Amino acid sequence: MLLEIAIFVISGPKPSLLFGNFPNYLQRNFIYDLDDIYKCEFSQYRGCPFVGIYAVRKPKVFITDPEFSKKVLTTNFRNFRNNEECDMVDEKSDPIVALNPFWMRDDEWKRIRQEITPAFSNNRVKAQYPIMEATCHKMTNYLRRHVKSQGSNVKVEEISRRLTNENLMNCIFGLESHAFDEDKRSSLQMFKDYVFEFAGIDSFFAKIFIWPLFKDFYKYNLLKPRIKSFFVDMLKHGIAFRTKNPGSREDFLAFLMQMHEKKGTSVDGMVAHALTFILDGFETSGIMMDTVLYEMAKHPRVQEKLRKVIEEEITSSDGSLSYETLCDLPYLDQVVNETIRLHPPLLFLMKQCNESVEVPFNDGKETKIIPKGVSALISTYSLGRDPILYENPNDFYPERFDDGAVKDYKDKGVFLPFGDGPRICIGMRFALAQIKTAIVEIVRNFKFTLSSEMKEPLMLGRSFFGVTEQSIEVNFVPLTEE
Repeated sequence: MLLEIAIFVISGPKPSLLFGNFPNYLQRNFIYDLDDIYKCEFSQYRGCPFVGIYAVRKPKVFITDPEFSKKVLTTNFRNFRNNEECDMVDEKSDPIVALNPFWMRDDEWKRIRQEITPAFSNNRVKAQYPIMEATCHKMTNYLRRHVKSQGSNVKVEEISRRLTNENLMNCIFGLESHAFDEDKRSSLQMFKDYVFEFAGIDSFFAKIFIWPLFKDFYKYNLLKPRIKSFFVDMLKHGIAFRTKNPGSREDFLAFLMQMHEKKGTSVDGMVAHALTFILDGFETSGIMMDTVLYEMAKHPRVQEKLRKVIEEEITSSDGSLSYETLCDLPYLDQVVNETIRLHPPLLFLMKQCNESVEVPFNDGKETKIIPKGVSALISTYSLGRDPILYENPNDFYPERFDDGAVKDYKDKGVFLPFGDGPRICIGMRFALAQIKTAIVEIVRNFKFTLSSEMKEPLMLGRSFFGVTEQSIEVNFVPLTEE
């Protein structure tokens, strides 16, 4: 194949017959094989900003140069504007998911993205901050009850997913989830089931890796009928309640209702936007919260320093933190940034080359062409652990992000936990706000350490999210009585 020849002339590791350059695909997260290639690149393939690899039989380019990674996402965005996953669904197989900006292509993606972007503005997130605070108080009470009745050992995903579920049900549908009330029915399981459907993408990817044309004949059905019915019903209940009880809340539900009134957005379109919010705000936010707690439990110095900073700020502001103050706590930012450097919620980015692009390297003395149709892989996991880009990269040291260093890292293309450019994660601001609010609440009320039952080292499960293979278990000790 001409495409394969174009890739073959690019230096790269020799692929195996069955799994290409991912020989351990069935045993562990494929990001580890990709990281091995990244590490070898510095000694074997230096010079070109990318290497040629095979995902089983499908050729791809793996971008190993941070500067070129940034170009792919920003200045060369026109050439790489579509996610490879765009080919996996269509309106016939999954009409609601197909309306999600993540899965959309070209101008249609741009139109929908522009339509939904105002819902995630700073003012909108600020308006939902009281909801986040109220949810965090419920979380604190739940943790205290758990410690008294079941002991201090807690699996943190039980806390994080309840928190994100409670926030999202209230912000999206205007309804209480009761995620922290064991004796009441909660929507938590339905949220988990929705995210669980993404596990099916693993096997779908495997089929595409082996038979690249498979996606032309079969599209992945992400939204199963019962899950679709649940979210449609929740949206209708939320709209009906808000119509009978109008108020001044500027939450996500209010935005959806305004879209319906002004633009005639269909119920399917509204649910598609809601699912975008859920995917960004439920699972990826939960992963962030899990790993922040993990790192602070391992590093009491960081935990104590952050606690002192928070208490000083609260003391000077009459016992509470405003949204503006939350967003302006430098050390909290440093802790979160250092965590997602080591544990990005999205392990990689995969961009489809929509127009062939000529890439100069070696000071312009040589060029290589990335052909149209080939996908480019960027490992956010590998960039964050590169010893050339970060001193002592495996150490958890939040102070490395001091004095505005995060901007420098982003400008260099070495810090991409949410992507970059026009397709940067749309829910990033909301996700950070709810995680920061929760961390402040926990640090104020508990000291916490890793459980002796916690298995180390922390390994990634076989998922395209940064989900850990083992549960993160933490011992919580209340600082004060109720």
